Amino acid sequence: MGQGNDRGTMYRSALYYFDDDQRRLFEASKAAYNEALATAGKGWGAITTEIWAATDYDEVFYYAEDYHQQYLAKPGSRPYCSAQPLQVSLPPYSEWAPADFSEEVLEEHRPKLPEAFWTEYAPTPHCVIRAPHSPIEWPTEL
Repeated sequence: MGQGNDRGTMYRSALYYFDDDQRRLFEASKAAYNEALATAGKGWGAITTEIWAATDYDEVFYYAEDYHQQYLAKPGSRPYCSAQPLQVSLPPYSEWAPADFSEEVLEEHRPKLPEAFWTEYAPTPHCVIRAPHSPIEWPTEL
Protein backbone atom coordinates (compact mmCIF):
# COMPACT_ATOMS: atom_id res chain seq x y z
CA MET A 1 0.00 0.00 0.00
CA GLY A 2 1.23 3.47 -0.64
CA GLN A 3 0.96 6.88 -2.18
CA GLY A 4 3.83 8.04 -4.39
CA ASN A 5 7.12 7.15 -2.73
CA ASP A 6 5.43 6.65 0.63
CA ARG A 7 4.69 3.04 1.58
CA GLY A 8 2.97 1.29 4.46
CA THR A 9 -0.46 0.81 5.93
CA MET A 10 -0.58 4.41 7.16
CA TYR A 11 -0.73 5.49 3.49
CA ARG A 12 -3.60 3.21 2.54
CA SER A 13 -6.65 4.59 0.85
CA ALA A 14 -10.20 3.84 1.94
CA LEU A 15 -13.75 4.63 0.94
CA TYR A 16 -16.47 4.85 3.57
CA TYR A 17 -20.04 4.28 2.44
CA PHE A 18 -23.21 5.46 4.10
CA ASP A 19 -25.68 3.25 2.27
CA ASP A 20 -25.77 0.14 0.12
CA ASP A 21 -25.92 2.14 -3.14
CA GLN A 22 -22.60 3.82 -2.30
CA ARG A 23 -21.03 0.49 -1.34
CA ARG A 24 -22.08 -1.08 -4.63
CA LEU A 25 -20.82 1.91 -6.61
CA PHE A 26 -17.46 1.86 -4.82
CA GLU A 27 -17.05 -1.87 -5.45
CA ALA A 28 -18.15 -1.58 -9.09
CA SER A 29 -15.80 1.32 -9.86
CA LYS A 30 -12.90 -0.46 -8.16
CA ALA A 31 -13.54 -3.62 -10.19
CA ALA A 32 -13.92 -1.64 -13.43
CA TYR A 33 -10.66 0.22 -12.87
CA ASN A 34 -8.83 -2.98 -11.89
CA GLU A 35 -9.98 -4.45 -15.21
CA ALA A 36 -9.00 -1.32 -17.17
CA LEU A 37 -5.52 -1.37 -15.63
CA ALA A 38 -5.08 -5.08 -16.34
CA THR A 39 -6.24 -4.63 -19.95
CA ALA A 40 -3.72 -1.79 -20.39
CA GLY A 41 -0.98 -3.84 -18.72
CA LYS A 42 -0.41 -1.10 -16.13
CA GLY A 43 -0.45 -0.79 -12.38
CA TRP A 44 1.13 -2.73 -9.56
CA GLY A 45 -1.43 -5.45 -9.01
CA ALA A 46 -4.92 -5.22 -7.64
CA ILE A 47 -6.18 -1.93 -6.24
CA THR A 48 -5.89 -2.10 -2.45
CA THR A 49 -8.35 0.66 -1.55
CA GLU A 50 -10.42 -0.59 1.36
CA ILE A 51 -14.21 -0.21 1.36
CA TRP A 52 -15.87 0.03 4.78
CA ALA A 53 -19.17 1.08 6.29
CA ALA A 54 -18.89 4.55 7.80
CA THR A 55 -21.06 3.37 10.67
CA ASP A 56 -18.26 1.02 11.76
CA TYR A 57 -16.17 4.02 12.86
CA ASP A 58 -16.55 6.88 15.30
CA GLU A 59 -14.97 9.21 12.73
CA VAL A 60 -14.16 8.63 9.06
CA PHE A 61 -12.44 11.90 8.19
CA TYR A 62 -9.38 13.42 9.74
CA TYR A 63 -7.64 16.60 8.73
CA ALA A 64 -4.01 16.07 7.91
CA GLU A 65 -1.32 18.07 9.66
CA ASP A 66 -0.98 21.68 8.49
CA TYR A 67 2.13 20.92 6.44
CA HIS A 68 0.10 18.43 4.38
CA GLN A 69 -2.77 20.83 3.61
CA GLN A 70 -2.87 21.98 -0.02
CA TYR A 71 0.40 20.10 -0.46
CA LEU A 72 0.70 20.26 -4.24
CA ALA A 73 -0.06 23.98 -4.30
CA LYS A 74 2.99 24.77 -2.15
CA PRO A 75 6.13 25.98 -3.94
CA GLY A 76 8.65 23.21 -4.44
CA SER A 77 6.21 20.40 -3.68
CA ARG A 78 5.44 19.20 -7.18
CA PRO A 79 8.96 17.98 -7.96
CA TYR A 80 8.94 15.88 -4.77
CA CYS A 81 5.55 14.37 -5.40
CA SER A 82 6.15 11.23 -7.37
CA ALA A 83 2.67 10.88 -8.77
CA GLN A 84 2.98 8.67 -11.79
CA PRO A 85 -0.38 8.86 -13.55
CA LEU A 86 -1.01 5.64 -15.42
CA GLN A 87 -3.02 7.37 -18.14
CA VAL A 88 -5.76 4.75 -17.88
CA SER A 89 -9.21 6.19 -17.47
CA LEU A 90 -12.02 4.67 -15.51
CA PRO A 91 -14.45 3.37 -18.15
CA PRO A 92 -17.63 5.41 -18.65
CA TYR A 93 -20.05 5.30 -15.74
CA SER A 94 -22.72 3.69 -17.92
CA GLU A 95 -20.44 0.67 -18.42
CA TRP A 96 -19.86 -0.17 -14.76
CA ALA A 97 -22.69 1.33 -12.71
CA PRO A 98 -24.93 -1.43 -11.30
CA ALA A 99 -27.46 -2.33 -14.00
CA ASP A 100 -30.31 -2.76 -11.52
CA PHE A 101 -30.08 0.81 -10.20
CA SER A 102 -33.10 3.00 -10.93
CA GLU A 103 -32.68 5.98 -13.23
CA GLU A 104 -33.03 8.22 -10.18
CA VAL A 105 -30.17 6.50 -8.33
CA LEU A 106 -27.99 6.45 -11.46
CA GLU A 107 -28.53 10.18 -11.95
CA GLU A 108 -27.90 10.95 -8.27
CA HIS A 109 -24.49 9.25 -8.39
CA ARG A 110 -23.34 10.06 -11.92
CA PRO A 111 -19.95 11.79 -12.23
CA LYS A 112 -20.19 15.53 -11.68
CA LEU A 113 -17.25 16.68 -13.78
CA PRO A 114 -17.89 16.74 -17.53
CA GLU A 115 -15.61 14.87 -19.92
CA ALA A 116 -14.37 18.27 -21.19
CA PHE A 117 -12.75 18.85 -17.78
CA TRP A 118 -10.67 15.68 -18.11
CA THR A 119 -9.77 16.50 -21.71
CA GLU A 120 -8.21 19.74 -20.49
CA TYR A 121 -6.82 18.73 -17.10
CA ALA A 122 -6.07 15.01 -17.31
CA PRO A 123 -2.73 13.89 -15.88
CA THR A 124 0.20 13.25 -18.15
CA PRO A 125 3.26 11.11 -17.41
CA HIS A 126 5.38 12.36 -14.49
CA CYS A 127 3.00 15.07 -13.39
CA VAL A 128 -0.16 15.59 -11.48
CA ILE A 129 -3.31 17.18 -12.83
CA ARG A 130 -2.34 19.93 -15.26
CA ALA A 131 -4.06 22.74 -13.44
CA PRO A 132 -2.75 26.12 -12.40
CA HIS A 133 -2.16 26.73 -8.71
CA SER A 134 -5.25 28.90 -8.62
CA PRO A 135 -8.63 27.26 -7.98
CA ILE A 136 -10.20 25.55 -10.97
CA GLU A 137 -13.24 27.37 -12.27
CA TRP A 138 -16.25 25.06 -12.11
CA PRO A 139 -18.87 25.22 -14.85
CA THR A 140 -22.11 26.79 -13.72
CA GLU A 141 -24.07 23.90 -15.24
CA LEU A 142 -22.97 20.32 -15.05
